Amino acid sequence: MENTNSNGISNTVLSKKIAQEGMVLLQNNHHVLPLKTKTVAVYGSGAFATVKGGTGSGDVNQRTTSIVEGLENSGFTVTTKAWLNRFQRYYQAKEAEYSKDTNILSPAFSMDDPEISDFNEAPVGIYVISRSSGEGFDRKNEAGDFQLSENELSNIQRLSEYYENSVLLLNVGGIIDTSFVDSCPLLDSILLISQPGMTAGDAVTEILDGTKTPSGKLSDTWADYQKYPAINNFGVKNPEYSEGIYVGYRYFDSFQIKSRYEFGFGLSYAQFDIKTKRVSVNEKEISIKVEVRNDSEKYRGQEVVQVYISNPQSDIPTPYQVLRAFGKTKILKPHESQELDLTIKTEDLVIFDERNAAFVLTPGIYILRVGNSSRNTKVVAEMKLDRKTIIKKVEHKVCPQFDPTKLRKNKVKLQRTSGVPFFLLKSENFDQGDPIKYHDFSEVVTYTVDDKKLPGKYFNEKTITKTKVNNLKLSDVYNKKVSIETFVANLDNKELVDLVEGSLEESNDSIIGNASSLVKGAAGQTVENKKRGIPETVNADGPAGLRLDKSYNNTAWPIGTLIAQTWNTKLGQEMGSAIGEEMKRCGVTLWLAPGMNIHRDPLGGRNFEYFSEDPLLSGIMAASETKGVQSHSGLGVTIKHFLGNNQESYRNTGNSIIGEQALREIYLKNFEIAIEEEQPLAIMSSYNMVNNYFSGANFEALTNILRDEWNFEGLVMTDWFSAADPRESMHAGNDLIMPGASKDTLFAAIDDLKPKFNEDGSIATKQVLNPAEMKLDTIELWNDFIPDVDGNVLIKVKVSSDKISEKVKELFYSGSIQVLDDSHIIIQGKWKDNNDLNLGDIQKSAIHILETIMKTDKFKSLMA
Repeated sequence: MENTNSNGISNTVLSKKIAQEGMVLLQNNHHVLPLKTKTVAVYGSGAFATVKGGTGSGDVNQRTTSIVEGLENSGFTVTTKAWLNRFQRYYQAKEAEYSKDTNILSPAFSMDDPEISDFNEAPVGIYVISRSSGEGFDRKNEAGDFQLSENELSNIQRLSEYYENSVLLLNVGGIIDTSFVDSCPLLDSILLISQPGMTAGDAVTEILDGTKTPSGKLSDTWADYQKYPAINNFGVKNPEYSEGIYVGYRYFDSFQIKSRYEFGFGLSYAQFDIKTKRVSVNEKEISIKVEVRNDSEKYRGQEVVQVYISNPQSDIPTPYQVLRAFGKTKILKPHESQELDLTIKTEDLVIFDERNAAFVLTPGIYILRVGNSSRNTKVVAEMKLDRKTIIKKVEHKVCPQFDPTKLRKNKVKLQRTSGVPFFLLKSENFDQGDPIKYHDFSEVVTYTVDDKKLPGKYFNEKTITKTKVNNLKLSDVYNKKVSIETFVANLDNKELVDLVEGSLEESNDSIIGNASSLVKGAAGQTVENKKRGIPETVNADGPAGLRLDKSYNNTAWPIGTLIAQTWNTKLGQEMGSAIGEEMKRCGVTLWLAPGMNIHRDPLGGRNFEYFSEDPLLSGIMAASETKGVQSHSGLGVTIKHFLGNNQESYRNTGNSIIGEQALREIYLKNFEIAIEEEQPLAIMSSYNMVNNYFSGANFEALTNILRDEWNFEGLVMTDWFSAADPRESMHAGNDLIMPGASKDTLFAAIDDLKPKFNEDGSIATKQVLNPAEMKLDTIELWNDFIPDVDGNVLIKVKVSSDKISEKVKELFYSGSIQVLDDSHIIIQGKWKDNNDLNLGDIQKSAIHILETIMKTDKFKSLMA
């Protein structure tokens, strides 16, 4: 059954529209595109095994229209069908063999194209380069991955020499080496189709035949791999972010490094003229009115207007220019014009001053540039600030023990431009934000209803007594009959632990990404408490759509990078709204997306899930998807992965060493934008450590920055099977442990957890995932109990007399075990002294979770 969104448009149509707006025309010599014929020769495995998206949690169980299918659907004749069919049979046999022993985290299947011996006749030759990557593995700077294989290069060279018109399609999730362009001088056109989701073939065909005009712009800088600044500190256990703030175009533009295709670049079949009509500047706002005219005689199309601003150079590292605003036109007919109004808060031009822990505006000349890529702009205005101005004072948070930053001074001197509007700004006219009140790491507030002894050892605990109320329900909090603090004070220890841990059944046979019993294929769910009127909620991956069982028939959307390449926030919102419709239909509460980590290095294995190298573009696109999903009352997104998760290698235990300025301006900024714009219901912390602390247990990141500085109101959950200590996570502000494998650890930290035994009296065991090594370990369930003949604790164990194990018999004969009756034995011992978690830390997390649950459709349905 076809999925439709609230506007009555099928999700397939919307997915195709997004795919087409995000495809980027990189080269079009001799105006070969759009094609003038419908007879083509097509080569490459990507022609029939077109990659819709990456692997892992970012995949969606939905088939893809291949490029060959798309061409034939539109009436094209493919003269190479026999060659493709032979290759496809061999390819599929090898893929089936590979897939026998794979799981969700296995690397994507890949196979080199054979060298083409004979070319079939056609007016146009098309070659498809395809690549896939995914969760758990980074890409490699090797042939067949970032580099072309020898066969691929030879095939492209010979194809471009053989055919009068030649087209290369890049079906890739991220950057690949494009130096081959120099050795293929006869290659006419290159179209980056990215990984365009379920409608891949149909979407591409309409670009090729001119039904649609490409309007995508790159969200990354494309260059030879050796030119990127992070290559010596990527894919290692403890990467040092030595490049600091100089990521992507900030580096290439600031150090005069030539790229192949610059950030924001993208060609069109149409020709556009961009004119700045008016600029106004004051201490509150920068406003720019731009007119875009389609000068084409034949083609309709869209243009993206990009605004970059150069800050004054100072002793604080400052890039040559930074993207500050952008806007995309509607589809303009030939000779049609449109005006765009772009605004920037003047205070948003701040840079971070590490010495003073403050966001500041530096004195001097600011240069405003308008254009359609980072390297194709015109200066449209200048402004001068009289003196250094503190806009926001913060405290030093999430700082490294040593600053790894080596790049601190760029090599480009700013040039003044005459004949453009000039504005004066006065420091005294700026408002400095209110002082930030930070939570103290050493303090905990615990709510009680009696004077029982409380657990906890390490923090200063303030206790607040609440009224004991029987039979409380969450609806009593919603209806303002009691406070939420009174509600959690009346919950017992098991109820509290169940709230802050996901609902993972021990019988569940899936380790990662399939832990829900309510929605088949969903990643996980929270625990229901019928007595308290607390419903379960369901979480589902991933950034390219809901990854559920095939029976749900959910839409496979284009990957995050392609969505960013549309530079169209309206499309992002429409996609989010359509996903929200599918969430309602499937019973999903929280979408585990959008993914929004920065593309620090082109080899990031999950870059395809994420948007961009730029925090503004990343943050705004994430906010647009959030707005769409959360336009449906009771549904929410989970932006991820917070924080510093920019590689897959060593992702469970690695330690990202990041300087304070780079954190503030690059790796925190995109999350800050999404939160301040749209308040997502949830955030997912990442596996890795940042500056020696696990992200899922980092008080300064999760409490001081997220809540104190950014006023985040939702819940924070871990990624699945985080290596962070759940007890530390509770104190740090990581509210929900997913998928729920550490209940015993948390209960043991606040109460005495009894051992568990088998029928024969032997100690029970269970398998637990070791996230550091991603393998299952078997542990004995003595829990908090230590067998000890001198202990003062007696544990009564029920046994079957005909099944008593030999080990139990040995203990009996030695005197360590006493027989109580025919079906019970007594074991003597003592409790561990490990009740070291303050109850208030779990209560705090429970409050955040309950406040979020009360916003969900599940709770509102229960109330109804």
